[in-house]
Amino acid sequence: MIDYKDFMHGAALVAIADSEKFTALNRASVKYGHYVVNHDRHLFIKYNAGEGPGDYFFTFSGEDKRRIDSEPALLVFAILVCGNEVVTGITRDELSHLIPLTTSASSTVKVAAHQGRQLRVSGPKGQLPRISRGSFPARILA
Repeated sequence: MIDYKDFMHGAALVAIADSEKFTALNRASVKYGHYVVNHDRHLFIKYNAGEGPGDYFFTFSGEDKRRIDSEPALLVFAILVCGNEVVTGITRDELSHLIPLTTSASSTVKVAAHQGRQLRVSGPKGQLPRISRGSFPARILA
């Protein structure tokens, strides 16, 4: 039987694979959802299975944050799959403006994906500038 999480991760991976800038995909570690794309971009995929449009919440455990923060690669992204609504990607630096990456406590990121509007991504430390709905996967493959 196919796990639902595989479908959710597949939404992000198919969008990447369909891009002209895509060259390679590999599993990066034993951590489910950690991939390397084009040999230099580390992706950590999270999903929320809710039905939109609306708000989607993503919890980053202390272990998730440790892995993201300690990844030595320069290009590290959190990929957020918002149900059947939209997929977006934010850089490690952007994530660090939303949640504290160096604490062991869990932290939550919210993506507001309201119909016809740009995405609003926020966390306890702040909010990012609005992100275009159609910016994935170009935003991480640029």
